[in-house]
Amino acid sequence: MTGISGNAESEVRAFLEKNLAWNFVVNVMVSGLFQLSMSFIYASTVVSLYTSYLTDSAVLIGLVPALQNAMFFVPQLLLARHAQSLGRIKPWFVRWNLLERLPYGLVALTILAWPDAPRGVSYAVLLLSLSIAMGGGGMTNPAWKKMIAKIVPLRRRGLLFGMSNAVGGLMGVGGAALSQQIFRRWEYPFTYGVSFLLCFLIQLVSWGVMNLNREPAVEIKTPSVGAKEYWGRLPGLIRQDRNFARFLVARIIATFGTMGASFYVVYAREAFAITDTFAASLTMAALIAQTVSTPLLGLLADRVGHKLLMELSGLFLVAALVIAVISPSVAWLYAVFALANLSLSSGMIAGIAITMEFGPPAEMPTYSALASTVQALPVLLAPLVGGWLVDLTGYRAMFYIAIGLSLAGVGYMHWAVRDPRHEDQVIVPL
Repeated sequence: MTGISGNAESEVRAFLEKNLAWNFVVNVMVSGLFQLSMSFIYASTVVSLYTSYLTDSAVLIGLVPALQNAMFFVPQLLLARHAQSLGRIKPWFVRWNLLERLPYGLVALTILAWPDAPRGVSYAVLLLSLSIAMGGGGMTNPAWKKMIAKIVPLRRRGLLFGMSNAVGGLMGVGGAALSQQIFRRWEYPFTYGVSFLLCFLIQLVSWGVMNLNREPAVEIKTPSVGAKEYWGRLPGLIRQDRNFARFLVARIIATFGTMGASFYVVYAREAFAITDTFAASLTMAALIAQTVSTPLLGLLADRVGHKLLMELSGLFLVAALVIAVISPSVAWLYAVFALANLSLSSGMIAGIAITMEFGPPAEMPTYSALASTVQALPVLLAPLVGGWLVDLTGYRAMFYIAIGLSLAGVGYMHWAVRDPRHEDQVIVPL
């Protein structure tokens, strides 16, 4: 901890240890409530289905998650220098994090107040609102990671992220059950308006709980670095830390393997004529798998490292894609969505935690933001390429290509990347 005296540093450490349990529970609840809110508009089912009502183009369906992902990743490197210089993180973070939560209310208001809006207008509102929400999350993500790294020690982060996903999955199962009743009782588009409204309201509750985090009053500042110097040394950082560079390459390859994520439910509606109500039951299956497995995966990662969990995430995705290709009946879709969400959840746990372990602690926001920003172009392109392949060759061919890319990403991560937890700073060629 730079910038404070030895006595102040010991006081800060005592404060953090005393409040560790409190902060642990608060952040589990924040994540749980956030995931509950998102269960009402679950990306792979609700958002994809709603988008398919607004456009017949697979490319435009893919554009929604593509732009969301890009808006989440791009701002992180831009804000990393600011996050790195923050003394107290919470005041800045909670103020700007509202931008991540408010746009869902705009979608709900548009659907409920103007149910007969032209499809193009509704699509534009959806695309713009979700992009702004993800942009708000991207802006504040480096500061959030710095705050978590500050108040939760390394030995507890895997458990924190695992428990957060488990609690979020459990809450999400309840949300999905409620969504099922909403879709069973009412008709389009009112069902989607209610779903986005519930998402918005729970998002506000989650933001309120976030304010309960206890951060030391003392400002622990990292020496400020000029913008020119900061940006100028980023290419050298990647060249010098070859293991981190290989990690980035592995993530890029794996990201293209996720190109089918936005199309599972649209494919299911075409292949098996599923209803919106059945789609809500697929959300439940996905969240149940997340609830049962992620605490165990978090504990496993704490013991052996998060690199293994990233590899398992890729294998879960491969399994989901294979089943989607060979599924002879609608019942198999439960396994597809369970495995796909298990891949997403485990990848999220590992992706957040492993970037905290590269480089020195003072550089954590920069490493984390670099890892996110380098993904911006792949996450933008992957759903668009997936949609283009669907329009060109059909769903199955796209799924086969995604399988190959996912396996390539797992292989490169396994054989080319050293776990940073066990990295001895040995510089070897790419």
